[in-house]
Amino acid sequence: MTHTNSQVARRVRESLVALGVLGAVLVPASGAEAATSVGRFTTLTAGAAAGLEVDGVAVLRRTATGTTGRVVLRGLEPGSTYAAHLHGQPCAAANPGGGHYMDVTGAGTAPPNELWFSSSAEPTAGIVANRGGVAIGRGAVEWVARPEARSVVIHAIPVGGTTAGGPKIACADLE
Repeated sequence: MTHTNSQVARRVRESLVALGVLGAVLVPASGAEAATSVGRFTTLTAGAAAGLEVDGVAVLRRTATGTTGRVVLRGLEPGSTYAAHLHGQPCAAANPGGGHYMDVTGAGTAPPNELWFSSSAEPTAGIVANRGGVAIGRGAVEWVARPEARSVVIHAIPVGGTTAGGPKIACADLE
């Protein structure tokens, strides 16, 4: 069966929307204090300059025992790895997303003090776009993110760089 690019893109968009809705509605609460935030990714200036048109959803779930999250994106370069982190400012900030959100400021700039998203079981591996340019990542920490955790930012990884960061190509405000 052959699908056109527009048919595939439509199905991916529908899946992304469904994931966001299911993540917000169907995930059972693990305590009275559970809260779910959902955001839609938009392409930032560096992403557009790289020829990307990124779309997708970020879901962050805070419970009494920790914070979990997941991201689903499309429009990425197939086969490429990207950094994805929880950030402390909204996407509209002068520096979109601001810096990485930390559980304890100054206690380390990587997991477990920060929430990073990964396509594998290794929390610092980053998210990897499949041959269709779609990437899915998850992250979990044993602390509860405060309200200052405002967005999820996707970073391109420059040659020789790491999943600690790089140019910010997409951002999702958590609401």
